Amino acid sequence: MNWDALGALGQMLGSIAVFVTLGYLAGQVHYARTETKRALSQGRAEAARDILARQTLDRINSAHLKAEAALGGSHSPFMTALIGQAGLTEEEASLLHWTQYSWWVYRLQIIPIVEELTPMERGSFDSSLAANYGLPGVHRLFYETQIKPFAHPDAIRYVEDLLAKSTPYINPEQGRR
Repeated sequence: MNWDALGALGQMLGSIAVFVTLGYLAGQVHYARTETKRALSQGRAEAARDILARQTLDRINSAHLKAEAALGGSHSPFMTALIGQAGLTEEEASLLHWTQYSWWVYRLQIIPIVEELTPMERGSFDSSLAANYGLPGVHRLFYETQIKPFAHPDAIRYVEDLLAKSTPYINPEQGRR
């Protein structure tokens, strides 16, 4: 084999090494970009949960309700149902509204990445959704009046598919509802 042939072989192997390296770097950049998006989304959701949790402080909740009344604001369908059907005060209904909304923001953070959860985490998450939104009560009322009409269709589809597949636990003493 002469020097020209060895040089050509070396150039070919070098070119292959460059393409392999570029492919690897492209994969790393994609992974880093995905992780950055996830971190930003998680940070946003955590900030939203913190802000929403502050709404449950009595002074903030009272001030919010007072300002809404003075500015002609109206109650959400969820709050209206709690006041009318459950006999809660405005303050109590508002506290439940913000608490339920905080839970939804948490769940909404998990739904897009649910495939990445461990089987145990996924089972716990799914059973929690089914128990909360599949049985009558405050969670279901919030889901029907506040989430279903306004949330992203993909999130609603996930919850609805889960509810269609699951059989929520019914206490035999309560009978079937």
